[in-house]
Amino acid sequence: MVLGSGFGGYSLIRHLRRAALEITLVSPRNYFLFTPLLPSAVSGSVEFRSILEPVRRRQRHVRLLEAAALGVDFERRSVRCRSAVGAEEFDLAYDTLVVAIGAAVADYGVSGAARFALPLASVEDGRALRRAVLERFAGADLPGLPLAEVERRLRFVVVGGGPTGVEVAAEIQDLLRGELARSFPALAPVARVLLVEAGERLLSGFGEALSDYTRRVFQRSGIEVRTGSAVSRVEAAEIFFADGRTLRYGLAIWAGGNAPLPLVENLGLETKPDGRIVVDRYLRVPARAGVYALGDCAACGEPPLPATAQVAQQQGRYLADVLGSKREMRPFGYRRMGMLAYIGAGRALADLPHVQWSGRSAWLFWRSVYLTRLVSPANKVKVLFDWVKARLFGRDLSRF
Repeated sequence: MVLGSGFGGYSLIRHLRRAALEITLVSPRNYFLFTPLLPSAVSGSVEFRSILEPVRRRQRHVRLLEAAALGVDFERRSVRCRSAVGAEEFDLAYDTLVVAIGAAVADYGVSGAARFALPLASVEDGRALRRAVLERFAGADLPGLPLAEVERRLRFVVVGGGPTGVEVAAEIQDLLRGELARSFPALAPVARVLLVEAGERLLSGFGEALSDYTRRVFQRSGIEVRTGSAVSRVEAAEIFFADGRTLRYGLAIWAGGNAPLPLVENLGLETKPDGRIVVDRYLRVPARAGVYALGDCAACGEPPLPATAQVAQQQGRYLADVLGSKREMRPFGYRRMGMLAYIGAGRALADLPHVQWSGRSAWLFWRSVYLTRLVSPANKVKVLFDWVKARLFGRDLSRF
């Protein structure tokens, strides 16, 4: 049984296709999401459905139960579930259990962050964020508003200078300087994107030269960057910082790190200080026979591997080999493939094991890599068509 339909779960199921196993996937959603292109879907560069792959369309060797796991009885080897469509609860027995439920967006205990700032971790989040951006322009276009209020409504603040925060800020800025500038010529020059980071530099996981390059590109494109700015409280229209400063905003986007989902906390397993489940070198959960964990919810190695899509993908492939072969395997070994990030204006970063570069050539590389890593041929065609369509006809600004 597999809990979760994230990168790790998809990679595991995909590579178990030829194994003579009875596979049950328990997930409240019936699709896989290619999260690296979620910021692009927010801006309309690609459509949301283009980065979704329905589980039942290609994974016909898998029994999908659209439900959320509530808890696990390890002694009885059963999972308590609640249906995602009818709320009925039921128990499901397992022989081997793989926990691949991912993680939530961490608010670090900042008051008001979860209530007033929008996260970006799911399709629902992406649609809400896209709609919120368009609503801010519609609300600022009302006659008789003071200039100060228009500026506030069109101030977009992204909290978090990691890859998600940087890409969201870049995509929104592209939208402001593109289709929104043509549709709202009087308002677009007033709109501002601000990126707030508690640390001293953006993209701490990338090389310092690439981080500095990102800051320069943002400054040229009009994105204001504030590093060393820890948020202490978020209210309906104002952000408070630890140093006493405040900032009024129209839309706040929370792009913090990862936090454990409630299920992880309810399992009673050994976890790291960040809430991830401790696993050994074979992705096994200690003292729990037949239980494995992978992806963002698991901490493998010392120090633990980062919670990234490529780690989850490699873990899924490795665990498929272990479960499919039923023989002793070598310990999981992570191969770092590098990191990519889009920074706007047709530029990207490529931080690979043996080379680092940036600019338009890195942007072409970024697009080609993501195109090849999409879930299915249908997704590849749809995303490529979306890029061409957005280039020729512009992004769709329909608010729905």
